[in-house]
Amino acid sequence: MRPAICELMDQFDEPVIVVDESERILFGNRTAQLRVGQTGRAMPENYKEFLVTLPEPEKFRVLHAPVAAGFVLLIGSAEGLRYVSPSFGRVFGRESTLLHKGHSSLLDFVHHEDRPVTEKHFAKVQEGAAVDHEFRIVKPSGEIRKLWNQMRPIVDEQSGELLIVSLSEDITERSEPHPILQVLSDPVRACDSASHFRRAIEDRIRIWGTTPNPPFFAVAFLDLARFRSINESFGYTAGDGLLREVARRARGALGTGDTLARFGADLYAVLLGSPQDIADAETRMRNLLLQISGNYSVGSTTVNVVPRAGLAFPNGMDCSTDSLLRDADAAHQQAKQKRESLVTSKQPGSLKSLVQSSLEFDLARAISQDEFFFEFQPVFDPGNGRVRILEALLRWHHPRLGIISPASFISLAEDSGLVLKLDMLGLERLGRQMSAWRVECPRMAEVPVSINISGRHFPNFVLEKQFHRLLRQSPLRESRIIFEITESVFVEGSHRTCAGLQGLRDAGVQIWLDDFGEGYSSFRYLTHFPIDGLKVASCFVRSCADQPRSRVVLSSLFSLARGMGMQAIAEGVETVEQFETLRAMGFEALQGYYLSRPMPAKNIPGLFADSSPRSFELARSA
Repeated sequence: MRPAICELMDQFDEPVIVVDESERILFGNRTAQLRVGQTGRAMPENYKEFLVTLPEPEKFRVLHAPVAAGFVLLIGSAEGLRYVSPSFGRVFGRESTLLHKGHSSLLDFVHHEDRPVTEKHFAKVQEGAAVDHEFRIVKPSGEIRKLWNQMRPIVDEQSGELLIVSLSEDITERSEPHPILQVLSDPVRACDSASHFRRAIEDRIRIWGTTPNPPFFAVAFLDLARFRSINESFGYTAGDGLLREVARRARGALGTGDTLARFGADLYAVLLGSPQDIADAETRMRNLLLQISGNYSVGSTTVNVVPRAGLAFPNGMDCSTDSLLRDADAAHQQAKQKRESLVTSKQPGSLKSLVQSSLEFDLARAISQDEFFFEFQPVFDPGNGRVRILEALLRWHHPRLGIISPASFISLAEDSGLVLKLDMLGLERLGRQMSAWRVECPRMAEVPVSINISGRHFPNFVLEKQFHRLLRQSPLRESRIIFEITESVFVEGSHRTCAGLQGLRDAGVQIWLDDFGEGYSSFRYLTHFPIDGLKVASCFVRSCADQPRSRVVLSSLFSLARGMGMQAIAEGVETVEQFETLRAMGFEALQGYYLSRPMPAKNIPGLFADSSPRSFELARSA
């Protein structure tokens, strides 16, 4: 029972605890256990004692799932239930002894209109699928309650038995599920996920940047006008049914090379994979909108649906996933403001200002609400496969655009003066993560962790003092931290900049020069400023396997770094040919998608669990 519920809760990076009506802790996920302190130390007896163990900034991040407040936790198998939370009787108005058939016994209490769909959901989870859905129950008094249910199939490590873990919440008086249930929820499964959609765009961009005559493509956002009023008038079950029909019609209008994904309540993203040009993309998009538009049956009523969309397309060789989604979102916002069915991003003036102002406002809110998280990309020794460095890559979980990389918001943070708050937030979060790792896997304490720091902090003495304040705090004080900075720091370099960097080195921080060779490169920087290592720009790595000149540059930079007592990393390794070329040249540290993509923090300790030297193979298979 305990391994099953912990595995479900371990999907959340925040501490999650489940308590009973007396606030006695029933279960705590791995993150919560790590926050307590030493490995193996027992969890406190109650919720308030657990909060005492947390630093002040972390107290508000705890997802407290009180069973007494409308949560029902069930764990069972095909043979029956192993655990039923005490709150079952309070929520369902029945004795738990009625659940003699296991999870399927819940069907006896489901509203007759929701029962067919709920039966299908139960069948899916029994086949091994994760399911999130909403349904209504009828209590013995005749009262109807609305529940949000999240079910996960989990294999019991001890018995090998397939268990189903179900966590439900009574949301009758709520407009949306509790945050603990929102993390993985998507009640309409007819569309691809946002992460799959982003990977599809990344694949297109890779072809766009490396093929002489790449196929054209376009990206769009669309939503349904006045959809919220449909939910409010007819209920969320009816609204989800409408969304499923919208997705069905949309898929019927799309080609085999197109992708449809759901980004929000009624927000969809579309990747048009093979339009001939902009005009053809617009024509196809208008046809899609026409197919979606029209009348839908919601219960016994007919409602009219009006979609609005924004369309964007690659412009030049420097396009990115974030820039395409940002342009599509800006065009979509303009379509809603103008009440037009379709707006494209080919009017750059108005869209640019709209994007800038919108994201700047969003960024200030995101910092205050801490919408950021880290992914970590390992740097490997190509000789033995071991992890040499972990690079912390800050991500923004935008509520509308999904995951945004730093390339799309760091310059905005610098221009708006928010970059200090952002970097301080990142360092504080990194410290907490390293503390958790140190408890879970002590071996990781010996591995340096790098973080990108904006050059705007130098040579500002006040800002440097902020860094030193954080670096004096545990666990950053006890860790091996690397600050990665770009060459722009040195363009207008001064003695104050040099002194500031040297002060950080004296505090135990290594200074690495990122993307060396891509911008303002000058060997003068290497002699005048305190630098411990170089990250060679990926533009040289990209062509090293087939262009001798690139190999000459890489070899020269590697020899230069070694001669000056610095370390050197070749980043952007994406193919086995590049890997073998760089290993033969003598590079002792490599980074790139061929070895490992950036991964969640919870996956990193797995790279250190095995004493064998093939860590990068573990990362590639993750």
